[in-house]
Amino acid sequence: MLSQPPTLQDIQNAQSLTDSIVRKTPIITSNYFNELLGMELFFKCENFQKTGSFKIRGASNAVFSLTDEEAKQGVACQSSGNHGGAVACAASLKGVHADVVMAKSVSKAKIHNVKTYNGNMIFCDKMSERDGLFQEVLKKYNRVSIHPYDNYSVIAGQGTIGLELCDQLDSFDAVVVPIGGGGLISGISIALKGLGSQATIIGTEPKNVDDTYLMFQANKRIPMEHRESVADGLMGIVGECTLPIIQKNVDDIILATEEEIIETTRLIWEQMKIIVEPSCALTLASVIANKERFKGQKVVLILSGGNVDLVELPWQKVGKD
Repeated sequence: MLSQPPTLQDIQNAQSLTDSIVRKTPIITSNYFNELLGMELFFKCENFQKTGSFKIRGASNAVFSLTDEEAKQGVACQSSGNHGGAVACAASLKGVHADVVMAKSVSKAKIHNVKTYNGNMIFCDKMSERDGLFQEVLKKYNRVSIHPYDNYSVIAGQGTIGLELCDQLDSFDAVVVPIGGGGLISGISIALKGLGSQATIIGTEPKNVDDTYLMFQANKRIPMEHRESVADGLMGIVGECTLPIIQKNVDDIILATEEEIIETTRLIWEQMKIIVEPSCALTLASVIANKERFKGQKVVLILSGGNVDLVELPWQKVGKD
């Protein structure tokens, strides 16, 4: 696996390595949202990706980059769900054992995803305990770590989205990317910069979990405690590997409230007839909240995943906590 930040060539290599696994996801448009907001939006639908999220890109690149000796050790990851499903899938395809450390609060849809690919699930009681348990698993079983974002091979895999965007669209003015640990926006930003794109690269976070925003503004790492959001895939704290890439490549980070995220998730379901997670509806929610800065532009929104518990929808939880 890569030992330093990926280059454009590394991302192109990742695309070749994972070509038989990763789907080239479609870009769709919506006249409703274009007219409502006065801009041209392009939705990159990673919710249609294998395992239901973009995570298979990075996971498959990392797993298929293992040496024969590393493959014998097996792999382990910590996950809010989507990365775990992706690692389990990639490991299954390569014939490698995969341990997936998750909090018990992970959505049932994401747990089912890991089960589907025979990942060995190891649960902790609380999200704040996950990192410690993950380290115990690595040490006890001598697994190879496939971290969800602090892994340069994972970042290179996520960057293949940037290659696809430039292949699918002649031009665009901005791309808006959700940030959890920062692997997705790091990979996309390296790809776009490497290809010479002039598009503005905008990250977005929930206001409830604005660790990257605060560090980006301060231009330094700030100690952070774990916090909660309806955008459960974005509750990780930005990584040691990803923050410097974000500081170098990203133009700005914008935010949306929990209420805005929930309402926009419902709107996408209703108007576009597709299932998305709150974690990726955040991109549209933040554009709506900051619509004046995007007026008249061609804007790409990364819809990062669609693994949702259909029996307990985000807007049904309002007022129940």
